[in-house]
Amino acid sequence: MLFKAMNMQVETRLESSLHNRVYIIPDKENNPSQVEHPWAIDIKVGSKPKFCLPKDTKIIEVFDKPAIEGRLLILGKPGAGKTTMLLQLAKSLLERVENDLSEPIPVLFSLSAWRDDKQSIGDWLVAEFKSKYGVRRDIAKQWLSEGEIIPLLDGLDELAAERQERCVKKINQFLQPGNWNNSLVVCSRSEEYQLYQTQLLLNNSIELQPFTAEQIKNYLDSTENSQLWEIMKTDEALRELASTPFLLNVMVIVSQQLSWEKWQEFDSTEERLNYLFAAYINVMLGRKYQGRKPKNENTRRWLSWLALKLIEQNESEFFIEKIQPTWLDNNSHRLSAKLILGLMFGLMYGLILVLISVSMFRLTVRGISVLILMLISVLILALILALILGFKNTQIKTVETLSFSWGKAKAGLMFGLIRFPMFGLTFAPMFGLILGQTYGLILGLILGLILGLMFGLILGLTGALTIALIVSEIENKTQANQGIWQSVINTGIVIIINYPFALLLAGGFNWVMTQTVDVNTVLVSGLGWGLFSGIFKGGTPVIQHFSLRLVLWWNRYIPWNYAYFLDYATDRLFLQRVGGGYRFIHKLLQEHFAQLWFDSGRVR
Repeated sequence: MLFKAMNMQVETRLESSLHNRVYIIPDKENNPSQVEHPWAIDIKVGSKPKFCLPKDTKIIEVFDKPAIEGRLLILGKPGAGKTTMLLQLAKSLLERVENDLSEPIPVLFSLSAWRDDKQSIGDWLVAEFKSKYGVRRDIAKQWLSEGEIIPLLDGLDELAAERQERCVKKINQFLQPGNWNNSLVVCSRSEEYQLYQTQLLLNNSIELQPFTAEQIKNYLDSTENSQLWEIMKTDEALRELASTPFLLNVMVIVSQQLSWEKWQEFDSTEERLNYLFAAYINVMLGRKYQGRKPKNENTRRWLSWLALKLIEQNESEFFIEKIQPTWLDNNSHRLSAKLILGLMFGLMYGLILVLISVSMFRLTVRGISVLILMLISVLILALILALILGFKNTQIKTVETLSFSWGKAKAGLMFGLIRFPMFGLTFAPMFGLILGQTYGLILGLILGLILGLMFGLILGLTGALTIALIVSEIENKTQANQGIWQSVINTGIVIIINYPFALLLAGGFNWVMTQTVDVNTVLVSGLGWGLFSGIFKGGTPVIQHFSLRLVLWWNRYIPWNYAYFLDYATDRLFLQRVGGGYRFIHKLLQEHFAQLWFDSGRVR
């Protein structure tokens, strides 16, 4: 499963990179695989001076050099192609695994997700295996101890500046002999890395060099953009930006839309980049689209907010189901989310209580009045609790997969069969007094004792069955928002599993309260018991997620159909989609969108 997930991720990200997609935009028939980037690579081994590798050298050849032994640092300027080179290395290593299953599997990790300065890299890798790939902790530890993986660590420079060198020290601790003796690759921007006092204990570093003027000209000629070179050859600032693959490709896309007279007016690189990305966004938004297009201003606003939140959360990849309460910006939004959460829980549990209570009351005017009063009382209580507790754990954990644990079943059964019968016996006097009106006090008390014990046993069995269901994340998400939809499905599964026991409880209560068993009443009341178990096990995160989404949508931070919009943004080449997750096509573009949030007054 890990090999399959990695293969899909690497192939998808390489295919959707701007270098491979730039030729699709003008609807030309060029094959991007036939147009190679003219990278120049400087290599440094140990304390020896740097030297330039031959033009056709592949990254896997560098990785395999005896003096390197797979311990490699990839450096370069923003947009130089570091991540693309890392993906190409991953692809070559995956091809080896395909031919020889004993080879270690390359696994991509983003160091931006390293949040605890005290956490070791080994522990962090285990946690990332769990959160990103759905791999159990014990299995991840085994893979690490047996050297069955090759960690490929990207995004060192995406950490806060003051934390980057701390991360380098933690990586060095991980690389100590006897701890990790196998391959490991790290990517970082060269400018930031050169400021560190501590250097990574890797065998080799390679640095992707900027394109020369001749290389830029040859590349533009090969992509049928010679007219752009005529402008560029007399503009040093433009050539400097074009010296990195990402920005060169952006220029190829927007060259017809730029005003070169206006370009000359800019004094700083930041101004030129903003102008370049603004043109890129306009070109992408202006392309034809077969489906329903969001308004351009909404697209800018939603992507700007998303870019900012990913930076704030130190995340490089976005999953809809992983939106958390920490994404709410201010107290009014948090209060709104709490009120909606309380309202939804109040309505849900109030309805459940009404359904359960149907078996206890005849549907007379008085009985219906009692049920309505119960619904209102539960709703008020839920609102109060929501305001006090809110999102207590601040982390919404979806119920994506269910599995049965015999160990938990036994423990739950022992607990349930001891505690719940005692709980059931507390109802025995009440049952006895009710039944005593029909069967006499003594017989009524005996029947009440039996029924109380029976109800306790049924509740114990239901509880044991629910506890035995182990919740975990889907290992390899392939659809947007898959975690939430799977949580909805699993909630239904729990309801169906517990429904037979719920019918027994409902039937018993119906007989105690009315001395008859009405089938329709029992079915309705049983549904209430079943819904309660489903909400308890799997429905809560769905309700929490919907409450958050509703607040974010109401405040115009996200669209109603988020998955549709993210797919649209992927088609516009703002995002890449990998399985069920999304990432910006490049960090520079993400940073530009995030800056738009502030520069344009939150992108009205």
